[in-house]
Amino acid sequence: MQILMFAKQKGGVGASTLAREMGTLAAAGGERVVFVDLDPQASLSKWWNRRTAGAADPPNPALAATRPDQLLGVLNHLRATDSTDLVVIDVPPSVHGFLLGIMQAADVIIIPVRPTADDFEALPDIVDMVERAGRRYAFVLTQAPTGRRIRAVEEAVPILARQGRVAGVVRFRGAFPAAGAVGRTATEYEPNGKAAAEMTELWAYVGAELRKMHRPPPSNLAAVV
Repeated sequence: MQILMFAKQKGGVGASTLAREMGTLAAAGGERVVFVDLDPQASLSKWWNRRTAGAADPPNPALAATRPDQLLGVLNHLRATDSTDLVVIDVPPSVHGFLLGIMQAADVIIIPVRPTADDFEALPDIVDMVERAGRRYAFVLTQAPTGRRIRAVEEAVPILARQGRVAGVVRFRGAFPAAGAVGRTATEYEPNGKAAAEMTELWAYVGAELRKMHRPPPSNLAAVV
């Protein structure tokens, strides 16, 4: 079982959107996926409820809506039952102390960032925590303006690249909120659209990173809580 975490210092960066897109693509590829929604806003859980309303079969991805102090038990149960290939964790926008333990349990951490000065100024704290956790991480530039040559994007990518790897650029596309409103993802809503292409490309990167990280569970998993 592997763990993919989406970490952020600021809200509104599209972490829940990326989480549901990546988890759904993994499930479409045959993986057994469980979402863990630790964000009090519960955007991922609400989307999942819309998606699964009236469904007869057990859903994949599944959802574990839990508190941070219950996460250890949830992860241990999933690992013991061998029922899950990938856990996708969405966390609150903060650098709260409990996040360090979650990061230490993760295999790969994705940090969504919008191309704004406010977002860049909020990065050092979250990057410092991720680096203390010692896990592989990458940035995703989110909600970027559309167009071939946008100054905000051209300037943002080198700024992020100086601090770590950049997994991709996700433009502001109408397909994301439209799909989310009906419990779907961009790859399902407009499979041939630009948003779907961006998500497919991002999943190719994230999936490759996860395949590099096959490792035994950390001996200090209790530190998660």
